[in-house]
Amino acid sequence: MKALIIVADDSYKGEYLMMMQALRQLGMEVSTGLVSKTARVNFDLDFTENFDENKLGDYDIIAFIGGYWAYYTVTGKETSGRVKPMVNRDIFEKLLTKSVSGGKKVILPLALPAYAAKLGLLKGRRATVYPTTELISLLRSNGVEFVNEDFVVDNNVVTMKKVSVDTIIKALRE
Repeated sequence: MKALIIVADDSYKGEYLMMMQALRQLGMEVSTGLVSKTARVNFDLDFTENFDENKLGDYDIIAFIGGYWAYYTVTGKETSGRVKPMVNRDIFEKLLTKSVSGGKKVILPLALPAYAAKLGLLKGRRATVYPTTELISLLRSNGVEFVNEDFVVDNNVVTMKKVSVDTIIKALRE
């Protein structure tokens, strides 16, 4: 199986590395795509300038890494001085929309379930999210049933309130 990790912001320590490690432990061939000019990871696909939905076709699983950027963006809060990634938000949202609606297995950790909910991608589904009042409210106000579990699998979407290698592996085996 092949997996693609799309990175918007790598500032949340370990988020990207744990995702990479878990997918590799499951025997997957893992590639990385960037939607940020400031992320500091090796990458195979550059989505910072252009959106090419055909590039998603080769992958069985698509995982998104949003870091602190996703939290600040979805809540509308001012980003802190240390978190100012140059994310191509339009392309990020197109990749997220295409992945969720296209039926591929999609992994959304931490604040990203709220981001997807705000785009209307999780309406009528069950999901978890990093447990802050704002993020839980965003799920509920966008028609998503909040479930207070480490991870929730609803059809093709895996949402996670925390990121660990063990949690990712358990979620993908479910």
